[in-house]
Amino acid sequence: MRNLLVAVDGSEYSEAAVRVAGELVRQHGAASLTLLNVIEVVTSDAGPVEVPGSPGDPEVWATFARPREILAESGIEPKLLLREGDPANEIVETARVGGYDLIVVGHRGLSPVKAFLLGSVSDRVVAHAPCSVLVVRLGLEAQA
Repeated sequence: MRNLLVAVDGSEYSEAAVRVAGELVRQHGAASLTLLNVIEVVTSDAGPVEVPGSPGDPEVWATFARPREILAESGIEPKLLLREGDPANEIVETARVGGYDLIVVGHRGLSPVKAFLLGSVSDRVVAHAPCSVLVVRLGLEAQA
């Protein structure tokens, strides 16, 4: 395990994933840990619509603040990536292009309705990832 990619979205689910990834790096070492936040872009009749902000929006970058604090507790300085598009597709493509060994995602970051209609991001990442995927369930990260 040399390069970890951790998807973050500001949810408590992604915070759990960050905690587990930090513990993996601490226990087993890794060459790098990258945090990825994807600005969701949905398609409408009027064209693509970004949800909730653009790369220039400070709130989008603020999504990295808490994960960076969590990792700093273990002395880990992550790389930060921001992408736009479908979250699952962008996570998978980033892992493929970047040659990551492991993707770490939270179990659920979507609302139950969105997850039912679209399928969960974690399910889609597991199905299409070019490498191993660790899906962290909320509350179980303390057992890592």
